Amino acid sequence: MLAETDIAPDVARVALVRRWARERLTAAGLDEPTLDVLVLLVSESVTNAVVHARPPLVLCLDVDAERTRVEVRDGTSAAPVLCQAVPTQPGGRGMTFIDHLSSRWGTVTHDAEVGKPAKTVWFELAHPRTPELPPS
Repeated sequence: MLAETDIAPDVARVALVRRWARERLTAAGLDEPTLDVLVLLVSESVTNAVVHARPPLVLCLDVDAERTRVEVRDGTSAAPVLCQAVPTQPGGRGMTFIDHLSSRWGTVTHDAEVGKPAKTVWFELAHPRTPELPPS
């Protein structure tokens, strides 16, 4: 399954993007625990882009049998920062969640258009393997 949507640069719209992602990931047949982790990480990555980057903002979902890959493209080349949030701090944990809960993640810089810097922040979550039954 491949799906893509534009993201409005408004924190109030993150919930709509989260619902959009949940619907597509559910339709792709992911189990509930995997779905819950992915929706959390989508929400964190989209929020980071809305708060720290510039439009255009685009969310891409790519689900296959082995893993789900999520990409968020934005209009700045500034890399995301892993930081240690103070427990009383209201934010600053998004990339830490992605770092700890995803199978792997990274950032790719590129041009949105010639001379206009952009980047893609991506993460992947491996799907749990179903144990094979012994032959009968």
